[in-house]
Amino acid sequence: MDMDMGEMTWNREWLDHPITWQTAHEREGYDFSQITPEQGKLIQSRFHNWYTADWDFALTTVYFFCAAIGVAALFRWGSWALHRRSAVPRTRASAFDRLVAILSYTTSRVWRFKVFGNYYTPPLAAIIAVGAMFIWVMALMLGPKPFYWPDPAMGDSPPIATRTGWISIGIMPFMIAFASKTNYVALLTRTSHERLQVFHRWSALLMYITSLVHTFPFIVRDINEGMMEMSWATDRFIWTGVAALVPQTWLLAMSWGFIRNRYYEFFKKMHFIAASIFMAALFVHVDFFLTSWHYFWATLALYGTVWVYRVVRATLTPGTAIVSVLEDRTLHVRIAVPNSFRWAAGQHVFVRFLFGPLHWASSHPFTVANVPAVGEQNGAKLQQIELVLRARYGITKALEKAAAKGKTCISVFVDGPYGHVGLASDLRRFDRVLFLAGGSGASFTIPLLIDLERNRSSRPADATTRFVVAVREGGAFTWLERQMKPLTDLETMGVAQNTHVTRQKVEEIDPEKGDSKSDDNFGSLHNGRPAIHELVRELCHEPGRVAVVACGPDEFAHDVRSAVAAEQLSLALGRGVASEVFLHVENYSW
Repeated sequence: MDMDMGEMTWNREWLDHPITWQTAHEREGYDFSQITPEQGKLIQSRFHNWYTADWDFALTTVYFFCAAIGVAALFRWGSWALHRRSAVPRTRASAFDRLVAILSYTTSRVWRFKVFGNYYTPPLAAIIAVGAMFIWVMALMLGPKPFYWPDPAMGDSPPIATRTGWISIGIMPFMIAFASKTNYVALLTRTSHERLQVFHRWSALLMYITSLVHTFPFIVRDINEGMMEMSWATDRFIWTGVAALVPQTWLLAMSWGFIRNRYYEFFKKMHFIAASIFMAALFVHVDFFLTSWHYFWATLALYGTVWVYRVVRATLTPGTAIVSVLEDRTLHVRIAVPNSFRWAAGQHVFVRFLFGPLHWASSHPFTVANVPAVGEQNGAKLQQIELVLRARYGITKALEKAAAKGKTCISVFVDGPYGHVGLASDLRRFDRVLFLAGGSGASFTIPLLIDLERNRSSRPADATTRFVVAVREGGAFTWLERQMKPLTDLETMGVAQNTHVTRQKVEEIDPEKGDSKSDDNFGSLHNGRPAIHELVRELCHEPGRVAVVACGPDEFAHDVRSAVAAEQLSLALGRGVASEVFLHVENYSW
């Protein structure tokens, strides 16, 4: 009886003792006299040996992700370098241009499913990448046979449970790395962190699937042997596994877009809490078997270093936000930051507003709506960043209410900048650039337009630019005029501006039809939505390199992507006129 109680106490310890860095890969515990020679050979073979399962499955998973990231980096940096070297404009598309066009098509093409409440898919390239991840994981999980040992003497752990556990561990560092804002993968692949969120979510789903497949064979075995209650009471691997699986289930269930976007404050806080519980429980569950803890140290290095960097950087960038309420539920926020703060047109920052019981602990992403400038405040050189926000819910609604009550001065910390740092300079090589903005999406496109015109000398001599913005009501003209004002100080002879009002009738102005009432800030003025497909088609009907830059609601972004994807496909098939069709769409939400 005393021995039984001692055994139960030992099994309730958190970890085996003594705690080590890892356990040995040496076979032990097998009684080869109880199995056939063929079975003995099988349990020692690759992809079947329990004592090398970490190498066979977790390390193989790491190799796959590293190879995929390497291919993406090679394409992104190689394409950038070749385009930078090829400064001479081409009147006809080369074989390389057509190859780039078909690859660009995959990054532009999305689909909309109205039956699912206007669900918009990720770009085709992301679907292909996620599909490759899924196929790889399924092949690694279901390829080796058998799924269960035919003889219990071959091992206590079902083969399919062993392999899926290690596949889960192999996915973990990359799943976490895809989620961080300062992002090593983004640096390697020359992209922005928010474009990797789709891989964070899908790799998390794949890890959840493999975790379930890892869990249930043990439960089924114990139920069939009548040992479930005993195992739950005495086997810490059962309850630590459940302790990890419960928060993991919460993380997946609460990450659906309609929950995440509608209740972002709640989602973000609970996401970090649940993730912390999950990682802690999983750390105990794997119990430094083989090299399992190595993957936790790798995850800690990938996430911990960038988290510390972000916290330090944000702490060194305090500021005071001045909030102004404009028409059409639009907010204008000005933040004075140190002169050492640097950003490029088109980048965004995360702002932590230090007010209210819920908001001080969260930072929120906003596009910087102005180009860098140096000002003076209290005798010290400061820069001012401007944000244009539409009050909807969450932090923007809280800011609107606070401003209405007279609280317009709020302490903040600014973390950033983030986003595609080279976008502004990349646009200068194109012969024709089209900016398309929907509502407050203009806060992204206007700084890029201003930067492009400031650096006109770096562009082709005959380069042209078109700026098109669609707003719901004329009340938006107030902040639009404010943001467009820097253009009045520049020579913008090559810029055509079109403003569309979608929900309010305005007096139309069209200088192309001889109307002399054109406004320097708004150009032509029209009722209704812009004809996006016609604008893109017109842009691409002449030789040269063209770029389309857009930001707006999901439906607006979908129309832009569809129009540009059609032109890219036409170029890839040899029917296009332009030699390059580039697209950058900045999403409203991630």
